[in-house]
Amino acid sequence: MSDYPSQSPWGPHGPQVNVPSVTPNPTAPDPPPSFQPWDPGPTPQASYTGAAGPASSGTSSGPAVLAGRPFGAWVRNLAIAGGVLGCLTGAARGFALHQSTGIVGILVMRLGIAGAAFGAGVPPAFRAAGSMLRAALWIVLAAFLWLIAMAAAGQLGWLTRLR
Repeated sequence: MSDYPSQSPWGPHGPQVNVPSVTPNPTAPDPPPSFQPWDPGPTPQASYTGAAGPASSGTSSGPAVLAGRPFGAWVRNLAIAGGVLGCLTGAARGFALHQSTGIVGILVMRLGIAGAAFGAGVPPAFRAAGSMLRAALWIVLAAFLWLIAMAAAGQLGWLTRLR
C-alpha cells in the first residue's frame, strides 16, 4: 500500500518524529492568595456636651467643631429650624391672603424648602465670612509691609506727587 520503507525518515505526509516527551515544570506553584479582612479600627464617638471629659480631649479640631458640636450638626439643626419657620410663614401667608387649602399647602411646602435651604446655608456663610475677614486682614498686612519695604528703599517719592 505504501511505497515508503518503514525505516525511512519520511512518512506519507512529512517527516516521521518520535512522540515528544513532557517534562514537568520544576518551579513550585504560587500559593493561593489569602485575603485578610480590612479592620478600620474603633469608631470615634462624638461628644455633644462641649465640656472636656473622658469622651473629649478638651481640644477642638479647628473649624470642624463650632462650640462643642460638629459642623454637620449645626447645619442639620438650622436646616430643620429654617424649614419649620418657612412652613409656618407659608401657612400664615396663605391664610392671610385667604387662599384655598391646596394653595396653602403649596405655600407651606415652597417656603419650608426655602427656609431649610436658608437655614442650612447660615453656618457655611459664617465660615465664608470668617475666611474673607482673614483674607482681608492678610491683604492689609501685606500692603502695610509693602509700604515699609518701599520706605526702607527710599521709593516713596510717588506719594508726595499724589497730593
